[in-house]
Amino acid sequence: MDSVATITIDYPPVNALGVAVRSGLLRAFKRARDDGDARAIILTGWGKGFCAGGDIREFGTSAAAAPPGLSMHVHPFIESMNKPVIVAIHGLALGGGLETALVCHYRIAEADAQIGLPEVGLATIPLSGTQRMPRVVGLARAIDMIMAARLELASSFAGTALFDRIVEPGQSLDAAVQLAYALVERNDLSLPLIRHLAVTPGHAIQVLADARAGLANKPTTHAAMQALEAIAASVECGDFDAGMRRARVIYDTLMASDEVHIQRERFFKRR
Repeated sequence: MDSVATITIDYPPVNALGVAVRSGLLRAFKRARDDGDARAIILTGWGKGFCAGGDIREFGTSAAAAPPGLSMHVHPFIESMNKPVIVAIHGLALGGGLETALVCHYRIAEADAQIGLPEVGLATIPLSGTQRMPRVVGLARAIDMIMAARLELASSFAGTALFDRIVEPGQSLDAAVQLAYALVERNDLSLPLIRHLAVTPGHAIQVLADARAGLANKPTTHAAMQALEAIAASVECGDFDAGMRRARVIYDTLMASDEVHIQRERFFKRR
């Protein structure tokens, strides 16, 4: 039997993480965990991109909170895997798609892949992204990226801890396969997790103070203000889980707001 298992998100057109896809991911990872022959796992997406994030059709509905939840169930399960999980990113990794990549042990992205956490533009926040992005790209860049809801090329993250490798277009899956077999051959059982990284200390408090002062001096949205407070939890709370708890309260409040319904309708009208 092959020692590397591959899990593919296949839900056209953009592999959105609706409740059916979340359920499928959890089942697939459970099978891979229990497969004694599989010693490493590759996560990838079918079609033109890895994953565009949460299914916007579910925003503001009961389906958005229906189990299994992405950050409540799927992500903790991936992090708890006892064998390395390598994500191969092409096309795009947005919102919950990028957050899912952030819980994998190794991340490989094609240079032209679009990366972003655009939730603020939909009146909510990237829940776990507010805790993990500061740990891999630095606090200031995470604040800027999340609050601006900006998309960037994967190549712009060279030199950060966001990606273990950035490869040429069309090469992410091959690179992930090579890494998986190398880990198996070396019997490398190291399973690095972003949650264990510290937010860069020292000037972090000043960065937050400057960001808060900047918001006070210009027009902004409620979601952007709340996103900053959720990001601040990555610094001000004692550990990762405490930061997640504070961010979840913010996220749950925003997702229950009327503004989410309004922005969802605006999104579909633009489409």
